[in-house]
Amino acid sequence: MIQRMCRVASAALVLVASGFSASHRNGPLLLEDQTANLNDFYLFRSYESGRNDRVVMSMSAQGFQNPGNGPSYYKFSDSVLYRFNVNNSRGLDGAPDIQIDFVFKTTLRENPTFLSYFGVIDSIDSAGILLYQTYTVVVRDLKKGTSMTYDRDKNGHLLSVAPPNQGPKATPNYEAKLGAPSVFELPNGMRVFAGPRDDAFYFDSASTFDFLNFRSPAPVLAGAADQGQGAAYPAAADGFAGYNISLIAVEAPISQLTADGSVPTNASDPNAKIAGWAATLRQFVTIRPSPDDPIHVGNYVQVDRVGNPLTVELLIPLPMKDRWNRNDPVNDMQFAPFIRDPIFVSAVLKGVFNLNTAPAPRMDLLGVYVPDITRIDLTIAPKGPADSGYSRLGPLGGDNAGWPFGGRRIGDDVVDIGLRAAAGVLVPGFGAAPNNQLGDGINSNDIPYLNRFPFHAPPHAGFLHSGLEGTNGRGISTQ
Repeated sequence: MIQRMCRVASAALVLVASGFSASHRNGPLLLEDQTANLNDFYLFRSYESGRNDRVVMSMSAQGFQNPGNGPSYYKFSDSVLYRFNVNNSRGLDGAPDIQIDFVFKTTLRENPTFLSYFGVIDSIDSAGILLYQTYTVVVRDLKKGTSMTYDRDKNGHLLSVAPPNQGPKATPNYEAKLGAPSVFELPNGMRVFAGPRDDAFYFDSASTFDFLNFRSPAPVLAGAADQGQGAAYPAAADGFAGYNISLIAVEAPISQLTADGSVPTNASDPNAKIAGWAATLRQFVTIRPSPDDPIHVGNYVQVDRVGNPLTVELLIPLPMKDRWNRNDPVNDMQFAPFIRDPIFVSAVLKGVFNLNTAPAPRMDLLGVYVPDITRIDLTIAPKGPADSGYSRLGPLGGDNAGWPFGGRRIGDDVVDIGLRAAAGVLVPGFGAAPNNQLGDGINSNDIPYLNRFPFHAPPHAGFLHSGLEGTNGRGISTQ
């Protein structure tokens, strides 16, 4: 009996150590390649006023960015191809039909200083942006065999990356002068953004990694603990409060993403559902002719991907994570055994917490995670945090516009949803307490999101930003 308990505890410890980070530390090899390390992928109908006929996709990379980490701060890699994939045919089989690529170029402007940003930066065209990044967007329709390339917006301005938010002296009125102006409309009607943003993900990572040392009342949130803002620090601690990420976002008309160019209104329409995921790719060979710059040659190969939240973190075993990252979703059936009978459920939820979880085979989890693509029903009306009927728990809270049915919005509490789904709340007979009350005690982001594209809050300023005390909406918003 003691040996069995030790085996269960060991399995739980391995799972906790290797999972639950929402792709922020995603696979052993990616620990060595942070500019290609994807954190989260979002796909949802826009709830910006007057733009409900649009779909927003965004990917975040390089998590846990210290806002004050000068003088160079953070940048996108010129040698990484950042890709959005859209699947709109064949019953959503995990093979792409449309690809939207972002490729970056860094220019180091001539200057005698040691800084990357000099003086007051009050415009995206400021000469003080000494580390200046621009990007090219390539939109490919794989079925038609067509592609369009854009390096300027519809007004002829270069597509430039937003600079970091250093603070009120160096980057005054950041969002008005630097953040919002970095949203560009392309000639094809899409809008794009690339630059630093607040990390929209929230989670008590520290207590989880301390061998499931949850802060009471977690992991069972009853009554008020599961409603509203959530507890203040130290009763709850958001491990992502105060950190930034590198965000790439695109907004596209629904008609540009469906197979037939329509805007479906009936859920039975075969074009009503599409899916997406993000990936990063590098060229096959890198040559380092030191002291000259590296040379990259050959075809692009995938090094990371993210579709649904918590897949590689919670369901894929540690030795398989890098292989999973390099595979395409269309090949995900090879990973089905880990999802059909997840060790996290049997060893942790059932083995450690003695929950009455749904038994294997878990067809409900297979339906979401194989292939691992975020699906969205385009006929579901969008809902933002200010809208009536909105719930951070998405369908589990009666709000089908959230994950996993209505895509994944910024703000969906994917940790609580994921814990409850893993326990089996979507399986008849397993939806009662405590399965439907599982959570980490973090109910909201540290600062409010925007109600407009790109929806992520402005990046925290290096001069002053949130920490753990910002948990559950109590952070410092530095716009």
